[in-house]
Formats: sequence, C-alpha cells, structure tokens
Amino acid sequence: ESQFNDLYMLDVENKDWADCDLAWGPPRWNHCMILVEAIPSWKVFIFGGSVDSGGRSLGTYDDEIGVLDLGETYSWDKPQLEDPGQSRVFQTPPPREHGAICYDPEESRLVVFGGWANKWFDDVWQINVASIVGPPYAVIAVSPGLGPVTGGSKVQIFGVGFRAA
Repeated sequence: ESQFNDLYMLDVENKDWADCDLAWGPPRWNHCMILVEAIPSWKVFIFGGSVDSGGRSLGTYDDEIGVLDLGETYSWDKPQLEDPGQSRVFQTPPPREHGAICYDPEESRLVVFGGWANKWFDDVWQINVASIVGPPYAVIAVSPGLGPVTGGSKVQIFGVGFRAA
C-alpha cells in the first residue's frame, strides 16, 4: 500500500477535474486546508495531517504549513514564520491531524482548532499571514496616467477591494 501525493482541481464551469501535477512534500492525509482570497492571487493554506514516514503505514503527525499560490503558474511554498517579538516566546502548534482551520480576514490570520495526535486536542492557535495574503485591496490602474501637478484634475483609480464612494 502507498499514500497518494497528488493535487486535483475542479473546473466548475466545465465540471471537469484536472491533475495539477504539483506535489508538496511527502504524501499527507487528514490535514486541514483553506482557500483564501489574496492579492494578487488566491492562496491555499495547508496545515498538519499525517505524512508518510516511509515505513509506518499510519504515518507520523505533522505540523508544517504549506501555501499554494494560485497565480499564473501554481507553486508551493513553505512560509518563514515571523518572530512575534515583544519578548514573547515563539511557539508552533503540536503536530496533529483532523484539525479545523478558518481564516479571519479582519486580522489576516489563520486559526487552527483541535485535532488528534494520540489524544484529542482542545486548543486554539493563530498565525498572522498578512505578509503572505497582502492587503485587502490593490491598485491596478490610474486614469489619466499623466496630468498637471497643479491639481484640480479628476482621477479614476481602478483596482480590487475598493468600495464605491
């Protein structure tokens, strides 16, 4: 027996599955995953699960975070976690599988709850991912591109994440 390490994506318009041929690390299962709207492209965050340890059929519990960038070319990344500073001790959640994950767009953070690693966890962890997802807006174009520096000209700003004024 072996574990799979593949990634498929569903095209909802054509109702067709496609093999992305883009593995990340060793085969993993029972992980938590979430899709997050980010600037300039959406991101998929993956945390924990069990990974194939190459000899134990049940795998080993994992605590890694991976990010799949869904830009023009898909690519996996293992983000560097920032030191929280202010003399706080940097901690990561213990390895686990079957955790729950959600994204808080107001604080740009992932929140992980519970899971299993030879016992059920009843804990909550958070990680700030603002440096990965970017701000909730992006300027794409300004019209006109050039104008007088004296002011008084109307300018149109085009972008993502703006509200009508």
